[in-house]
Amino acid sequence: MNYESLWQLYPLAREQLVNIKTRSATKLKGTECRVLEILIAQQGQVVSKRELFEKVWGERVVSENSLTQCIAQLRVALGDSGKEQKFIKTVPSHGYMLFENVVELAQIEQPSKELPVVSTPRQSESETEFESVKEYGYRQQFKLLLALVLAIVLLFQGTSAIHRWTFSLNVPLDAWIKVQQGERGFFYFDNKASKAMYKYLSKNSNHLSDSPVTELLISTGVNHYYLSCIYRSETNGDQQVKNLNFSLRENFYFIGETVRDVCR
Repeated sequence: MNYESLWQLYPLAREQLVNIKTRSATKLKGTECRVLEILIAQQGQVVSKRELFEKVWGERVVSENSLTQCIAQLRVALGDSGKEQKFIKTVPSHGYMLFENVVELAQIEQPSKELPVVSTPRQSESETEFESVKEYGYRQQFKLLLALVLAIVLLFQGTSAIHRWTFSLNVPLDAWIKVQQGERGFFYFDNKASKAMYKYLSKNSNHLSDSPVTELLISTGVNHYYLSCIYRSETNGDQQVKNLNFSLRENFYFIGETVRDVCR
């Protein structure tokens, strides 16, 4: 049969099969496009099923029905049918033949009669789309996981910062009370133990009567008294500081004697 070319095949286009008269375009699957390329390369000749399987699917194991479906879809795209076989003829027990001057390969100026054997078959468009969707899904899962990790880190840091801030607000701080007696100043924590020590050293004893101490600080911890005395040295007149600590169970008299002896 000798027809004027009715179709052009653009293998790399989105819609590969174009009618040159109506300019209507038809989209083919990857395997369908590959089968048609091989039939165009040997148009007017019978191409065996074995050759088609080798060049289209390579080493992949597929049923003969895969090739039959490809031919059927190509006939639909060309406006042919299995009954009429105007463009693609089935040669029983051999293969298929594309009549000459029906479809031309648009991107090849001089089509070769022998197309190279492709060891790795071209992926169909549906397979390519599936791989793209799967890759996109992996990327989204990674982004979600990264966002979750960052959220946990920020939550932990925020909780720690709030704890440190509220802890400092909730911890009661001891207030200092200052009492000036002549040239000597007393500072003591506003608690029972510190107040008792202050009263003893300032009012109920004579330990500091002739002492050069100008300021005395009295504070308490869990188990100890902490005293700091500021005084003028009797040897050189320089201001000195001494820090002392005693058990809360220590005798007041001993504490007073120690302060008098040390802070000079």
